[in-house]
Amino acid sequence: MTAAVQDGLWYTDHSPADLWHEVLRPVHDTPAILHAVMTDPLPSRQTDRQVIEAAVVRCAAAHGDEVHISWLRKYVARDVMPEMWGAVIHARKGFLEPAGYHLPNMGGSGNARKLSPVWRYVGGAA
Repeated sequence: MTAAVQDGLWYTDHSPADLWHEVLRPVHDTPAILHAVMTDPLPSRQTDRQVIEAAVVRCAAAHGDEVHISWLRKYVARDVMPEMWGAVIHARKGFLEPAGYHLPNMGGSGNARKLSPVWRYVGGAA
């Protein structure tokens, strides 16, 4: 995890005037974590985002503007940071919206039968 991402995952419960006794605590907030990973400035992370976002567009075109992780995997031809999948594939205004139903993950992991949301591509990135 880069320093930029890690910095986004910490907060203080004191005012700036009280910096001498500032206490840092990790954020346990999924949206904050997704945002921190999504905005990681490392070039390799930017490339991962671009690859996944381009795959979302191709997947949506092939599946009637809908995207599911089990369909999306075949459109990504390179290894990407595992955390980046979740950071990119979530509800984001102007990009993906919930389609209102879930399908099994599939794949070779132990989560193959776990349900994951189907998203509707509404435009935007890539």
